Amino acid sequence: MAPAVPRWAAGVCAGVHAAGIREVVYVPDNPLSHVLREFGERFADVRIILATREEEAFGIAAGLYLGGRRAAVMLQSSGVGNSLNAITSLLIPYDIPVPMIVSMRGDAGEWNAAQAPMGRGIRRIFDAIAIPHVTIESADAADTVRRAATTSFVSRTTCACLLPRLVTTSV
Repeated sequence: MAPAVPRWAAGVCAGVHAAGIREVVYVPDNPLSHVLREFGERFADVRIILATREEEAFGIAAGLYLGGRRAAVMLQSSGVGNSLNAITSLLIPYDIPVPMIVSMRGDAGEWNAAQAPMGRGIRRIFDAIAIPHVTIESADAADTVRRAATTSFVSRTTCACLLPRLVTTSV
């Protein structure tokens, strides 16, 4: 029997689904594996697409949007650094809304020092490129994710929902 899906992961899925997103492009990440499992078990109408690199994920999501689909990208915070050119030269100038679900590394409780610089700087980076972002503060993520993603599509801006380790390491 598979372990129970953490409440925060179920909330992320519910929020993404409530925003009308039916395509989720992701780069593998341990905390986000809980979200992927929940999509697979409870949301058969959501297509999960594996990308090999973060910038590829944003390219796929942009193409889906231009084809009339709503897509989100799930990635680790360190992968945002890999994606900055795709975000700033494709999504932002062409008003392509791609909600991001970002599992944080480098914040409280991080064991890998190499993750700390991006973890410390990600909010300032998003501010610098005018990407609205919200931090999920508790396991009750559904409404926050739904509102952020819905606003993203209405305003045609990319946004980010940040999942800190404090949330993703809780059950």
